[in-house]
Amino acid sequence: MAEPHTRQGDEPVDTPRGLEVMPLVRSDEEPAISPRMHALFGGLFGLATVASIVALLIQVFPVEDQRALVARASVPDDQTAAPAASTPAGPKTRQRTILPGPWRLTALKDSHRIVSGEMKRRSFITALAEAGVPKGETYRILKSQEGVHKYDRTGRRDKFTVAMTRGTKKVVAFEYEVNPTKIYQSRTGKDGLLKGAQLDLKVRHEDYAASFYIGSDLAKSYRSGGLEKGLLREVDKAFNGRTSHEAFDEGGVVKVIVVETTALGRFVGYQRLKAIEYRPPDPADEPLRAYWFEGTKTHGYVDTKGRRPSNRGWRNPVPGAPITSHFNLKRRHPILKTIRPHNGTDYGAPSGTPIYAAYRGTVSWVAVRGGFGNLVLIDHPGGVETGYAHMSRFAKGLKRGDKVGTRQLIGYVGTTGRSTGPHLHFSAKRNGKFFNALELKMDGLQLLPVSERSTFLEQKKSLDRALETIPMPEPPPPEPEPVVQASDDPSQAPFGSESPQTGSAKSKDEPAAKSPPARGNEDGDDLAGPDLSGDMD
Repeated sequence: MAEPHTRQGDEPVDTPRGLEVMPLVRSDEEPAISPRMHALFGGLFGLATVASIVALLIQVFPVEDQRALVARASVPDDQTAAPAASTPAGPKTRQRTILPGPWRLTALKDSHRIVSGEMKRRSFITALAEAGVPKGETYRILKSQEGVHKYDRTGRRDKFTVAMTRGTKKVVAFEYEVNPTKIYQSRTGKDGLLKGAQLDLKVRHEDYAASFYIGSDLAKSYRSGGLEKGLLREVDKAFNGRTSHEAFDEGGVVKVIVVETTALGRFVGYQRLKAIEYRPPDPADEPLRAYWFEGTKTHGYVDTKGRRPSNRGWRNPVPGAPITSHFNLKRRHPILKTIRPHNGTDYGAPSGTPIYAAYRGTVSWVAVRGGFGNLVLIDHPGGVETGYAHMSRFAKGLKRGDKVGTRQLIGYVGTTGRSTGPHLHFSAKRNGKFFNALELKMDGLQLLPVSERSTFLEQKKSLDRALETIPMPEPPPPEPEPVVQASDDPSQAPFGSESPQTGSAKSKDEPAAKSPPARGNEDGDDLAGPDLSGDMD
């Protein structure tokens, strides 16, 4: 049995056999630690040191995801250091100085009765009477406007506003707006009489030069150049049938010198384009230019040779649209795969593209007609009838018996009826028999008079220099690609894609397939049945 260990002043304590007891020491002695504890504490301290170093290295050199490393490896060396792409450029902000304007009738809205409306197809007296203006007060207004503006012929969209006393309906102010730059006003003076005048809106016509890249959203594209709504209408007028904005290819560049109209510093609209240049995306294609020419005898838009379409000739029904299928009496039908005549000319264009009458005439059909879908037929002088098939919709108000002029809107491109995609099927008959519509020699050109050609060349030289000084626009940033979540399950891959095990469908070096809208489509009009055997197909 072990001997009891004792400490001076303590009771003896029995120690079990085999158990070592470290001798207790007094506080004035050095603590005794065994070699085993030294080794244990040393190991723990070493592990803590290593963990601290690893954590510090992770902060300085973060570990990248393996997919990110693979993605970086596929990027050329000269692009790895490039900063992240910025957000797509938005509309360019034009700095305009807004000017103080004249007194307006709206200042009376809290104290007087205000009535307003559009003229539409009514006479001036009828329109005001229907708005609740007493006839005697209407004559007071007309008297105040003598020598200022005539109201015997009013525009359908002209607007009027009248301020009257709430009880007696006596007119204290009147405004008539023809457009944002022409507003006529009558206002009660100190003598109690209405006095009329045209408002001074500080109208200005100023040149503005700009350029822009053509993107998938054309409106967004021209706004990036600081241009405003209404530009595309002027673009189509300038090219005058040689092309149109619907035919612009993505990746091309447009340069313009426009005359813009402002009132009180605010943009109102475009008066005209002085010059325009369209550069297709393919450098091998010739740029198109058009100019506004102001001569002593003629004025209007002309091409680089001083030519413009003759007002007396036939015009292309879809300006600028490419022909996707010609008149062919031995055409192989795209659906039936048999030889069936194609009695028209197909123009490929996106749905909604405007369609115009090729020449003046009388509308003889506006309705659905079998495989042609929405169809318009027009009878022209000389026994010629033209047909416009597969429309998405007709022009508003167009009806049978209407007289239409050359280049008048009659409808919009679509794919109604039997067709393989949106396009216009344009046909022509002479005395009831089909013939090739291209024989009409559409868009025939007319040269400027000899006496004005030298003047045009001088103007053209000046405008060409101005176009060339317009800087090319900055290329738009690439559109961000949609993020596709990775999945280990091949069945969850998008339709048409390949699984990770078989590789990608296309490498990034391959250009994305561009699908121009409906430029290779044909029609299947022949499927309409025997009841239409005498029609276009």
